[in-house]
Order: sequence, then structure tokens, then C-alpha cells
Amino acid sequence: MPARLNNDIITDVLGKHSWVRKFYIFLTHSLLLKNNIIRREIKLCGRRKKKAQHVLYPGFGMGQLLGLFAKQGSKYNVLAIDKDPKMVIQSSGYFQEEHINNIYCRSADILSFNEQNVFDLALSINLLNYIEDDTRALTNLYHALKKPGILIIFNSSNYADDKASKLNIGVYKDHKYRNGYGILELKHKLKEVGFSKVKARYVYGTFGILSWKLTTAWPSSMVKSSKLFFAILPIYTLVCIPFVFVLNLLDINFKHKKGKCVVVKAFK
Repeated sequence: MPARLNNDIITDVLGKHSWVRKFYIFLTHSLLLKNNIIRREIKLCGRRKKKAQHVLYPGFGMGQLLGLFAKQGSKYNVLAIDKDPKMVIQSSGYFQEEHINNIYCRSADILSFNEQNVFDLALSINLLNYIEDDTRALTNLYHALKKPGILIIFNSSNYADDKASKLNIGVYKDHKYRNGYGILELKHKLKEVGFSKVKARYVYGTFGILSWKLTTAWPSSMVKSSKLFFAILPIYTLVCIPFVFVLNLLDINFKHKKGKCVVVKAFK
């Protein structure tokens, strides 16, 4: 079964039942290593900030990461853009239903996005592999940021194979143009478009890949087989929680010489 159909099954269920979406957001924030890494980086960027930060999030997909900003209007105001109208409609409807007023979803493409000096923080999460002109996307993100401003990138690395590239599961994207980036390559691209300072590290080493299999790969395979798996998902989750928690902690705190993904902070 194609991955696209797997995404269709998940998005249809999330779109029809707000409680399922809420549970899905809770699970991803609690268990997924990627979400834990990004949440940590966002918190580090927001330290000592007295005013609410304006955040740009292109290619937000199913919107689970937007939950990191939900009901934190005193800290964050978020513009989330995606090319897929279905994603925009579903996420907008959910946030309205939950009375979340600091997140605004809009149909737009980062390649034609031309707002300048507006945002304090920008996110590129599993996005660049699906954009042919990645330099243009990074340039538009650079111009969208105020000075000082920070871009956080989470992307598969040059060590990712086809299976590891499925770490993008749950992200609704188009044609894939590359498998990932090396740290030096990504640093060079960011410096070229104008960023003054870039910090990068590898994540998803041995511990992270095992965590991904427990939380994403195996459940996704079961969902593809039958929607009935949603009924036993809570039991599966309870069994996995202690193992995943330890694996995530080890991966986040271990310095990897290589990993299936790369995390970057670029400063304007």
C-alpha cells in the first residue's frame, strides 16, 4: 500500500474526530523523539524573551507540531502555511473548535512567500527534501526573519537510507528531490543565503532509530493493515512508553558522530 494512502487514512480519521486528533497530538508530543527534540530547541530559543515571539511554520502537514504552541498566546503567535488546502482546513477547524487563537493556518507556498522582517522564529521540519529549489526556500525563510531571528531545521541527513527517510511519516509532501543533507553542506547553504551563525548536530542514532520503530514504523504498518488498530493503540502505547522514554533520553543526550537526521539552528 502506498505511503500516500497511509497518510490519507490517518488524515481522514483526524479530520472527522477532534478527540482522535487531540489524542494523536498528545501521543506525538509525549513519545516521538523528533517532537521532543524540536520542543527542546524551541524552548531554548525562547529563553529570556519578554514579548510573544512571531513564528513561521511552512509545510506543517497534519499539524501535530503546532500543538507545541497551542494556548501559549503570551509566548507565541504562529503563522502556519501549507500548500495542501485539506491540511489547512482540518487544522484550522480543530484550532477553532478548541478555542486556540494564537495559531493561524493559511494556504501558501514557501517558494512564493515574500513577507520580510516579520518573524522571530521559523521552522523547517522535514521540508527541504521535498523542495527542488531549496536555496530559494532558505532565502525566503531568511528574509522572513527579523534580526536577530532563528531558523530551526529538522531534516533527514546524508546517512539516511530509503527506510530512514520515512522518518518523515505523517508529513504530507509532494515529490522527493533528495534523501538528506550532510552538516557541512547545510551549513554552507545557510551561510550562502545570509545566516551569520549556524549550529548543527546529528540525531537519531541507534537509540533514536529503535524509538522511531516503536512509535512510528510499526504502528504505521499496522494502521495500513486495518483501521481497527486505532482501538488497541492506547494499550500498545502504554506498553511502549517506558522503553521509548529511555531511548529518547539516551538519543537526545548522546553526542552522535553520525545519525539519520540533522538538527540545525541558523541565526540571522
